[in-house]
Amino acid sequence: MSTHDEPGRELSLRASDEERERIVSLLNTAVSEGRLTLAEFSERSGAVYSSRTRADLQELVEDLPVAPNVTTSAPGSESERTEHVPIGAIKRSGRWRLPARSTLGVSIGPIKLDLRDAELDAADVTINASTAIGTIKVVVPDNVRLIVDGNSSLGTRTIAENQLPAHIPAPTIRLRLDTSIGTVKVYVDDGKRRYYF
Repeated sequence: MSTHDEPGRELSLRASDEERERIVSLLNTAVSEGRLTLAEFSERSGAVYSSRTRADLQELVEDLPVAPNVTTSAPGSESERTEHVPIGAIKRSGRWRLPARSTLGVSIGPIKLDLRDAELDAADVTINASTAIGTIKVVVPDNVRLIVDGNSSLGTRTIAENQLPAHIPAPTIRLRLDTSIGTVKVYVDDGKRRYYF
């Protein structure tokens, strides 16, 4: 038997960039199906790019189905949530379900969203958050595509940059954050700092 016919030979071969991109795409699909949280996606996709062999890549997806789930929501049937609090706060953290579109509003008070363990209803989600008087604070995991816009009439805006190249498949989080009087802070958790709510 030649060495090319040995069992496991295929898995011991070096992984290509195309194979890595295919695995990240599979992980991205798993996020939109609710199989992985954003934090799990971030951890695994980081490991994909440091993987050397096909076996390393296989290990990262062995608990996921090979093909996308055909029972996922059809286009146009994405989930949506609207929540408004006159005086108080909107806070989300831990493992929670994030719809494809969310509109969150507080007249007086903060909005605090920790998306690191959130499960996404879609691979591309949009959050519109606004407060007349208050702070908006959002923490997202590394290795997601983050797009932030919005306005603050009186206050400060601190927005972390997380620019992923367009060719890398990753969940997309679009944040529209508006305040009249207050601060906006968006952090990308790269594992080097602790964030508390």
